[in-house]
Amino acid sequence: MSLKINHSLTGLVREKRPVIHCITNYVTAGDVANTILACGGSPIMADHPEEVSEITALSDCLLLNIGTPGGTTKAAMEKAGREANRRSLPVIFDPVGIGASRYRTETALSLLREVKITVIRGNASELRILLKELTGKNAGSGNDSVSPTRGVDASFSDEIREDTLESLTVATRALSAATGSVTVMTGAIDIASNGEETWLIRNGCPQMSRITGSGCMLDGIIAAYIASTGPAPSQHAIFEAAALATAAAGLCGERAAKKAEQTLSGTGSFRCCFLDEVSLLDEDTLKGGINIEVS
Repeated sequence: MSLKINHSLTGLVREKRPVIHCITNYVTAGDVANTILACGGSPIMADHPEEVSEITALSDCLLLNIGTPGGTTKAAMEKAGREANRRSLPVIFDPVGIGASRYRTETALSLLREVKITVIRGNASELRILLKELTGKNAGSGNDSVSPTRGVDASFSDEIREDTLESLTVATRALSAATGSVTVMTGAIDIASNGEETWLIRNGCPQMSRITGSGCMLDGIIAAYIASTGPAPSQHAIFEAAALATAAAGLCGERAAKKAEQTLSGTGSFRCCFLDEVSLLDEDTLKGGINIEVS
């Protein structure tokens, strides 16, 4: 099936320069900020409960990432999330490492109870665990039980491959249906769903899993793309923007890997090349390079 995709979002981000309020983890905060800047957005990082509502009110989108939850993280995220909901701003949520500890899991579940989330982005283990916690049902790679994460990484049994693609697509759709959010499950193949439509994104490269923060950086691109869709976007427009952002990040990874390979460089150079490619991405490059199909 031929897809009609709004490739112009890449240019719209640079034109509109949306402000993205990020409450993210300290491991990758700088990478997230630089990636948002590279794709054309304007990041602001504020995580103290006393100021998050004011900062959210100045922003076009809220990005929440529980990678390193601290003593005030839960309160700050819920306060910012409620303000975003009050102002009808999109909220992007990354449940990093959910299942690795009960505290982290409870933080994610509390946030979902308190805040209406626009997009949930995570790896297969994170999203399967989240689905199990919310519905009590297993769905995914064909296992009878949900496998734990390997820290913040997906378990080996949850890797997205051709033989696990169908069952993990079911899990992605089910999580969207359970939450009302667009869901993006990332891996070797990425799966995006709004519960009704599901797209498979076949962009990306192995090097992206060998640097810390590639998922967090993707969160920033998703936030910038969705913030540029205009006021009160439809569920389809949000879904399309999230899928396109995911494909764009994967394409930048592919192009960065080629450059690093040409210079016989390692993962440090790949990381720099990836940021370069995000900053150089234009509509024609995106249109000619993304690989998205309907599931």
